Amino acid sequence: MEKMSHFCTHIRAALACYIDMTPEQQALATMYAARKINTLHALHMTAKTPGGAEAGAGELLQKLQQLDATYQKE
Repeated sequence: MEKMSHFCTHIRAALACYIDMTPEQQALATMYAARKINTLHALHMTAKTPGGAEAGAGELLQKLQQLDATYQKE
């Protein structure tokens, strides 16, 4: 339950920031969130396949971390 509480706190904070953004910043934030969600869905689906947790999930996790590092620099 603690993870859900943290998640809700972060989502509320993100939405509060989003409201204060310019339309251009909102568009970038939306694209970033969409990429994150798509990557998480792919990671989840790969982990469900036989052998996927060991094979593909690690690669997808690395890509997700690279995306994080790339966008944190901006």
